[in-house]
Amino acid sequence: MALNPRCFFALLAALVLGLTAHAAQIASGPMVGAPEMRAMPLWVQTDGPAEVAFAYWPAGQESAKQVTPAQTAKPENGYVVKAVAGPLEPGTEYAYEVIIDGRKASLDAETKFKTSPFYTDRAPPPEFTVALGSGHYVNDPAYDPLNRTPGGGYEIFLAILAKQPDFMVWAGNGVHLREPDWGSRTGMLARYGKNRAQPELQPLLAAVPQVATVSQGEIGPANTGKHFRNLTDAQEVFELFWANPPSAQTTDGLATSVRYGDAEFFLLDDRSQRDLDYDIEKKCTIIGETQIAWLRQALRESTADFKIVVLGSSALSPSKSELNLKVADFERNEMLDGLRGDKISGLVFVNGGKDFGEFTKMVRANAPDVYELSLGPLTARPADSSRELNFYRVPSTSTFDRQFAIMKFHGPEENRQLTVTVYNGLGTELWTQTLALSSMQFN
Repeated sequence: MALNPRCFFALLAALVLGLTAHAAQIASGPMVGAPEMRAMPLWVQTDGPAEVAFAYWPAGQESAKQVTPAQTAKPENGYVVKAVAGPLEPGTEYAYEVIIDGRKASLDAETKFKTSPFYTDRAPPPEFTVALGSGHYVNDPAYDPLNRTPGGGYEIFLAILAKQPDFMVWAGNGVHLREPDWGSRTGMLARYGKNRAQPELQPLLAAVPQVATVSQGEIGPANTGKHFRNLTDAQEVFELFWANPPSAQTTDGLATSVRYGDAEFFLLDDRSQRDLDYDIEKKCTIIGETQIAWLRQALRESTADFKIVVLGSSALSPSKSELNLKVADFERNEMLDGLRGDKISGLVFVNGGKDFGEFTKMVRANAPDVYELSLGPLTARPADSSRELNFYRVPSTSTFDRQFAIMKFHGPEENRQLTVTVYNGLGTELWTQTLALSSMQFN
C-alpha cells in the first residue's frame, strides 16, 4: 500500500523535530584549564550524549583554524569532555569554539584564551594578575538546611571577570557536596553539574584559565580524609570537573603546580592523606609525608621568583582549629622548618575553606618573613566575626564579606613586587598589601 505523500511529509517532519529536540547542547562551560606556553586544556559539559570537539585559532586568523579529535560525552562521566589545544605559541591570544555533533554550539560568552608568556633570557618579567577565590555554594532547597539560604551573591563572578585576570586559582571548596551526594558517584556528578552551571560563572570560565585545589567541600563530611569510604569517587569527579596539570605521581593525592611568568603556584591536597588521631598527636596528618617531600623538592627545583603554596587549610595560623594545620602541629612544624632550612625565598601561602578572610605575617628567626592570605567565601555564607585567635594577623585585614582576591605581580626585574588586594562581591576594595620580593629573600 502506497504511503500518502501528506502522511510521508508529516512523518518526516515529526522525525526531524524529534531529532532536533534531543540534540545535545552545552550544560555548563566551556572552560579554559591550566595555562601553559604551548598548550591549553579546554573543558565542556553537555546535557546528553554527543560527539564533541573544539576548534581554535590565533585571534584574527580564523583561516588557521585547527580542531581537536572528537570525543564522546558519556553519562558515566557526567557528559564532560576535555581536550588539549596545541601545539600553540607562547604569549599568544587564541579564539575557540565548541563543536557538538558536527555543529558549532551557540554561546553567549566570549570564548578566548592566552597562552603563558615565554620571557626567560629574552625580556624582563611580565606584569600579570591572578584571581583567587574559595567557597562556591549554589543553593538547592531540596538539599539545603531548612530555613536558611546558604549561597548568594553570584554576581561576584562578573566582578572577577571585570578585573581581567590572566588566570584564576580556586583555593578549595569550589563545590559543596551535600550529605545525599557523598555516597555515590552519580550524586557527586549531579552536584558538580548544578554547581558548574551557575549562569554568572559561565563568562569567567570561558575566557579566564582556571585551576583548583581540593578541600573539604569536594570530598565529604567535615574533617573527613583518607578513611572516607568514597574518597576515590570524590577524587575522580574533582579531576573530571577541572582541567588541572597532571597530579604529582609521588604524593598519594592530587597535588600539582602551575607556572605563569615569574610566579609558580603549588596546589596541595589537604584531604587525601588527612588522618587526625587525637590520641597520638605525632601521628596526626593533614598533608602527609609524601606530599611534604614533593612540595619541598618542587620548591627547591622551582626557578620562579614568587612561590605561592595553595591549600584548603591555613598553614600559618597559630589557632588549633581543624581548619588549620596547627591541629597536626608536629607535621606543620616539620613542613615549615623544612622550608626554612631549604631557604625557600618569595614564599606566600594561600588558603580557602574558611567563612572569613585575613592576612597573616609570620616573623621568623634567621629567615625572611612569610605571609599567608586566607580567603573568605565567594558565594557561600560568610561569618560576621572571627572565632580564631591569630596573633600573626596583619591589622585591618579581617574581612567578613563574600570576597575574592587579586594578586598583581609587577615592577622591574630589580624591584619585583607582589600586591595583594581583596575585594567584596561587587568588586569594591576591602584592603591591599604590597610585598617587595627583596624583603622575601634569604640573604
